[in-house]
Amino acid sequence: MMYASQVVVLSLASRGVRAVVPQYLAPPQDIIFPSSESATNPLQWLGANGPWYAGPNVFGISPEIPENCHVDRAAYVSRHGSRYPDQGAYDGWVSMYERFQSANYTAGGSLSFLSAWQPVLTNPTTQVAMENPTGAKESYDLGYTLRTRYPDLYRDGDEFVVWANNYTRVLQTASMFVRGFLGFTASQKGSVISVTSRGFPEGVGDSLAPSDMCPNFEDSEGGDYKSAWDNIWIPPIQDRLQASIKGNLTLTASDVNQIPYLCGFESHITGQLSPWCGVFSEEELKQYEYSNDLRYYYGVGPGTDLPKKMMTPFLDALVGILQSGPTVGTRGNGSTFEVPKLLVSFLNDGQLTELVTASGVFDAQPPLSSIEKDESRLWIGSRYVSMRGTIAFERLNCTREADGASSNSSLGYRKPTASSSSAPSNLGRNTTNTTYVRIRLNDAVYPIPSCRNGPGSSCKLSDYARYITEKYTSEGDWITNCNATASEGAPTKVKGASFFTDLSKPWVRQVPV
Repeated sequence: MMYASQVVVLSLASRGVRAVVPQYLAPPQDIIFPSSESATNPLQWLGANGPWYAGPNVFGISPEIPENCHVDRAAYVSRHGSRYPDQGAYDGWVSMYERFQSANYTAGGSLSFLSAWQPVLTNPTTQVAMENPTGAKESYDLGYTLRTRYPDLYRDGDEFVVWANNYTRVLQTASMFVRGFLGFTASQKGSVISVTSRGFPEGVGDSLAPSDMCPNFEDSEGGDYKSAWDNIWIPPIQDRLQASIKGNLTLTASDVNQIPYLCGFESHITGQLSPWCGVFSEEELKQYEYSNDLRYYYGVGPGTDLPKKMMTPFLDALVGILQSGPTVGTRGNGSTFEVPKLLVSFLNDGQLTELVTASGVFDAQPPLSSIEKDESRLWIGSRYVSMRGTIAFERLNCTREADGASSNSSLGYRKPTASSSSAPSNLGRNTTNTTYVRIRLNDAVYPIPSCRNGPGSSCKLSDYARYITEKYTSEGDWITNCNATASEGAPTKVKGASFFTDLSKPWVRQVPV
């Protein structure tokens, strides 16, 4: 079906009139990043612990839709929004507080607030591990942003479905997203599909957290690589801060490592910049960020063997949906539904990192050093695994001039201009349509190193599908890798993401928005 906005654009295009680039009301950056006395952008360098951060355009590729292309399908996979700490982290804060209160000392300089500091949670029983107010805003804002970014992928009044890992804060994120996307009709037209990743052997490798049922899976959290780097960057800061304390309070390496974590969490919990954000210099925060990068690279990312393979079946299934065009799914009662053209799902940081790794955008990243910060690295977690971190797959439907005439591209596509449109313009008589995929991390475009010769450095969708299939094959049998064969009822071949089209599975259920 062609919606009215497409008809208008195509009508204008047929008369040689170019549509201007949309001027969106949604801000590029939802959360303000204030400066502290010691750092210009302290919240920018916190890896997985900072609020959502619109990624920088590291490749110089315009995020606008290339001319003569339009997005006819898209898939967004997002981490949950900003949250309160888990119980273990909160217990650590309480322990620090008790030590600070029981010691006899005077702190000066950037630590002068120390004697008055206390954990910011006001009702830990209800807050621990839940999404916090900033996370609710991030999630709602994402819904509004995608509704206005892709107006042709949803028709007002239609049902809209999203998927979420069965984890409370992930479900909360999905619910707030639907409210931002649909507004007042969310409870009538919106649905959140909870996908449980444990307890159903037949669901092995068919969830938004497949590692939960992979017996061989282990997240080393960076292991020796992270430990080696922490032993380099933490001691000088520990010595510097200890010098500003007079008395019997001794800061541990763990205390120092907690400071950026507290900076991020306290800021997005309270909605105000935490005093902890004024303790580290910007360079020291970047050293912490590198530690976080090592944690993910060698914990669940490219520097691992098994963890990096966890989400490949999911991605293979997702790309299959992007290839298939309009897709009809089945409900538990046997009725059918149309799988949304904008396919949105929510999960946790580990799974997001595994998916980003599987996508191929970091294929050219050399192994990270554990003894020297790699300033030229592409792998920077703050740019994709922040709170509400996101990877997007846009399917570009592009019209190519068959003979390449009047084109400034060897592929027969015009380069994006200030007036490029999300629908074809200035079409010649001899044209062909081809679909491509473009990947975005926290909104910035990231090309596949081995496949970037399409419009806007995109990859031909059929080529990308082949790339993922070949990767999946080369990684070996998922069930054998995981040693999941011992589970009674486990499938002989994992399905990756059948829950997008089959809601009848016992590990899939609809929950209220």
